[in-house]
Amino acid sequence: MSFQWINGQESKTVSVHGKMTVVGHFNLYIEGTNHYVTLSPEEIKQYIPDLGAKQRYCYGELLNVEIEHLYGRMSEEEIA
Repeated sequence: MSFQWINGQESKTVSVHGKMTVVGHFNLYIEGTNHYVTLSPEEIKQYIPDLGAKQRYCYGELLNVEIEHLYGRMSEEEIA
């Protein structure tokens, strides 16, 4: 199954990074932007499964369809 991006292009990966909050959740940012979502420890594991229990920072790559799901419908210019 091939997912399509908002403007009809093929799927691609987008770099993200996260930082743990004081309550143990993660603010997950799209690399190079101020766009972030806050995810619980269980939710972050769905997207970055190799995250260690004591890690305060995380890095990874998500498919743009995952980005669209997490951040809402965004144009490619917003995440570039």
